[in-house]
Amino acid sequence: MSKSNRVRIMLLGGAALWLGASMAQAQVAADSADDAAGGLQEIVVTAQKRAQNIQRVGIAITAVTPEQIANRNIASSADLAGKVVGLESYSPYGPGTSSNVVIRGIGLNDFGEGHEAPVTSYVDEFYIVAVPAVDFALFDLDRVEVLRGPQGTLFGRNSTGGLINYITKRPSQTAEGYLSASYGRFNDLKLEGAATAPLSDTLSMRLSGTSRHSDGFQRNINPALERGGQAGSDAARLQLRYQGDDGWDILLKGEYGRTKTTHAYYESKTGFVDANGLVVADPTIVDAVGYAERNTPAAKKNVVNTNDAAFLRSSGYSGLLRIEKKFGDTTFTSLTGYQSYKRRMQEDSDGTPNPLVFASFPYQGKQLTQELRLYHDGQSTRWTVGLYGMRALGKDQPTAVFNFPLDGPTAVDPATGLYNGTYFPISLNADWRLRTNSGAVFGQIEQDFGKFTAIGGIRVTRDRKTFTDRDNAALRDCGGGAVGDCFLVGDGGTGTPVPFRLKYRATLWSGKIELDYKPDSNNLLYASISRGTKAGGFNNGFYPTGVSLARIPYGDETLISYEVGQKSTLFDRKLRINTSAFYYDYKDYQAFNYVGLAGLITNQDATAYGIETDIEAAVTPELRLYAAGAYLHTDIEDVAKVTPVGTTVVADRPMAFAPKWSASGGATYTIALPNDQSLALDWNFEARSARYSGNFGDPGTQLEGYFKHNASITYEAAEHWQLRAFVDNISNRLNTTYGGPSFASLGIIQVRYAMPRTYGAAVRYRW
Repeated sequence: MSKSNRVRIMLLGGAALWLGASMAQAQVAADSADDAAGGLQEIVVTAQKRAQNIQRVGIAITAVTPEQIANRNIASSADLAGKVVGLESYSPYGPGTSSNVVIRGIGLNDFGEGHEAPVTSYVDEFYIVAVPAVDFALFDLDRVEVLRGPQGTLFGRNSTGGLINYITKRPSQTAEGYLSASYGRFNDLKLEGAATAPLSDTLSMRLSGTSRHSDGFQRNINPALERGGQAGSDAARLQLRYQGDDGWDILLKGEYGRTKTTHAYYESKTGFVDANGLVVADPTIVDAVGYAERNTPAAKKNVVNTNDAAFLRSSGYSGLLRIEKKFGDTTFTSLTGYQSYKRRMQEDSDGTPNPLVFASFPYQGKQLTQELRLYHDGQSTRWTVGLYGMRALGKDQPTAVFNFPLDGPTAVDPATGLYNGTYFPISLNADWRLRTNSGAVFGQIEQDFGKFTAIGGIRVTRDRKTFTDRDNAALRDCGGGAVGDCFLVGDGGTGTPVPFRLKYRATLWSGKIELDYKPDSNNLLYASISRGTKAGGFNNGFYPTGVSLARIPYGDETLISYEVGQKSTLFDRKLRINTSAFYYDYKDYQAFNYVGLAGLITNQDATAYGIETDIEAAVTPELRLYAAGAYLHTDIEDVAKVTPVGTTVVADRPMAFAPKWSASGGATYTIALPNDQSLALDWNFEARSARYSGNFGDPGTQLEGYFKHNASITYEAAEHWQLRAFVDNISNRLNTTYGGPSFASLGIIQVRYAMPRTYGAAVRYRW
């Protein structure tokens, strides 16, 4: 760590600690009235594998409640972006497809399906390996917990950037449930329901499900193709729970989901590779065939003109068996999980009416995990120990077709934008398979010393991976042609596609040390040093021209995180302020970079630092205000970019989806009506400064800053009924959500824009 960076983190940390100390002193008396009238509700989380008040946990956590999910129209995991400070979520293929999550600049920026993400996703503590399976409908949840920073000790499995844990509502001995329906713009119809039924004194069942379908927000000028950006998903969940007087708590859960839709199309803007090797957008030029979207009716945002269809077909099922038994102060927990997932997706990669690039991705994955752990809750000492095992298989047979124009821009029809010249066709085909076996042992101990608590933890993981591929690039009419017509990475240009096999073996460790100080029951100061690791892997899918076998593997990454923070609940629980400051020192950060028509993950050193603040206030019993803000600075060090003339330019570059400034917030005003009825007015916003959708700061991938706001009005009857009307993206802000430079050599930059203004109404009945 350089001296200047040490100074930065000390200043940030000092600011956070000073704020916490001053707030603690400002509170005249510790308030013990949890039921204080009009106060903020206590939030319980399981960030340390046990139930705790969020304000007593020395981790930067955001918990999203079911009420917030409803009021802010969070329909899928991707919708958390903008609602949680420091979190970005994007999909290069648009809504309803695989969602890549970024926390504090750390995330997966590759479109290959064979990688595990550094921000991990869990459903009821069950780790989801396949990145394509992460974007799913959110329904019948108890809460969502977002943990920022390395979480390798207790959760493990590559979570260098953080994790998201989706916690479903469990069955109970109380018969209750709900039915809801909403309808909005673009014929967006969503149905949801859940019901719990006690079957005996010890056995209960809960059934829940959801269905959402819409016409899509993108219009395609091509009359043969459907609208893009559709919603088309169905999911169901069944749970059985046994709760005995003997301390046993056993939960068996099964889930199924499917998606059938036309996902969002790419749009195109023109660009080129400049003298520094960076992709730059240029609205004055045309692409390689002489086409420019700006000169056509497709120039309007969310209006496209493509020649190939876009579709997504996916389905998956999972099962989880959770067994918990209490032995006095010690609790034993077993988690056994299985998931199977498959997806077939097709895209028009160039986003133009010309057949330049087409791709298809038929991914399949399955996994089996097992965790065993013991937790002991002593009077002043608490400890957790456990074992974890995982087996996973992923495979894909992606196909892409590149048609390179030979006659240049003069062959384009100016009236239609269609290219009438000759193409040089090349097809890319891969057939890869990745097997992963992992085992880990972990433990954490907490020891109280008066108002101080010392925490230490470690996890040791052994990973084994086997990667096979049959990657082939060929002229489309190659067939059984002459030697040299077909070639691939592994055969040295002999013309025969020969599979190759690579193996990975590594023992990794992650851990943390932390010191908490609780001056009273309403304030917490904490400082921690955490070590997170993410296992190496293999580039998969399509490879850049001339890449060697030696460049297909990439190495482990290690993150050392220094973090300080405070959490304060003040004025009879009328005000809650949480602040954290952090410095990240990355060794061998796994950075994805576009190379030619494909891309590679390479290992680069990197740094990041920032500060985050969360504030919530119950100004009056009727008025709630909430706001969050973050500052973030990132650097990928000594990045080499090759210029069009073959020279190399080395410089530090920013990470992808890492805005320097971000904020969110809002207000809710509730009006009490006669007979226990109420009317709630809610307004909320999200804002981001400019950031890049690719690593290394290519100007052509810069996403402009934006401010969006939404509003809703909710009528609530005394017991059963709720009616709600809403408007999202009130100002119709169509900011760029993704910019891909893969085809800059063809003069094309892929872009996608945000959904336009939407509005609708919802009704819910509870019993």
